[in-house]
Amino acid sequence: MAQSQRKITPVQPGKSSAAKTEQTDADGRPTTLREAYDDKGNVVFIDTVTGMEWVDTLINNKPKGNIYPKLYTVTAGVNVWDPVMRLLGQHYGLGEVWGELSLYNRYNPIIVLGLGQASMTPDGQNYTYRSPMAPYFKLGVNYNILYNSNPRYQVHVGVRYGFTPFSYSIPNATLAPGYWNEPEQISIPSQRTTAGYFEFVAGLRVDLAKGFSLGWDVIYHALLHEGKSTYGKPLYIPGYGKRGAPFGGSFSLSYTFRLPQKSAPADDDSDTHSAQ
Repeated sequence: MAQSQRKITPVQPGKSSAAKTEQTDADGRPTTLREAYDDKGNVVFIDTVTGMEWVDTLINNKPKGNIYPKLYTVTAGVNVWDPVMRLLGQHYGLGEVWGELSLYNRYNPIIVLGLGQASMTPDGQNYTYRSPMAPYFKLGVNYNILYNSNPRYQVHVGVRYGFTPFSYSIPNATLAPGYWNEPEQISIPSQRTTAGYFEFVAGLRVDLAKGFSLGWDVIYHALLHEGKSTYGKPLYIPGYGKRGAPFGGSFSLSYTFRLPQKSAPADDDSDTHSAQ
């Protein structure tokens, strides 16, 4: 606690010495202090014994509200999670790009556009599931928990709604041998359908240099609605992943443009590029 501003009111002799024997609280303040507010709205502490008035600069200098401009930055990124996972043996997913607008370095509306595709044979099964390349779209918002801190570092949570129109087929399902001990081949023709899903996202983003950043997200998702199908439910949904797998992830490389401002916050030492 700092004594940057202090007022001493008249007291009777001898009372000030009594304050020296008073106990202090966990913050080192005498227990005789009473919290109040001055005419400027500052938090002050008044010693009920000596009449001294203390202004706690640690409390009053805390940022109030948003310290960054309303329209602050625009970020564009590419999610390389699926391409990397496909190199490691995953048989579905292609890739996606996204754009994000930062409001006050706090609320970040985001739009995601992607393409998904699958060609996989489930473990222990005798058929191949195929879904040709199809688009998906996501709309949502991220909330930056570190909104009044250095904008080069972001810890965020967010929600999104995803939607995709796609198709799928099973061209070569093999049935077990029947009476004549011969296996039978059947196929399921292409089925067109749609799906909508919800996502909850938690992640972080770290600025590398010159506006380039890396970001990691953990994603929980759940299906909200899907079209009817004659031959059962699809195993893969573009942008969502495999049915029955509630968790996913993302790994993004992004670039941030600083929007023109009349003045920048004094503690903003980020090196993102300004949009011209």
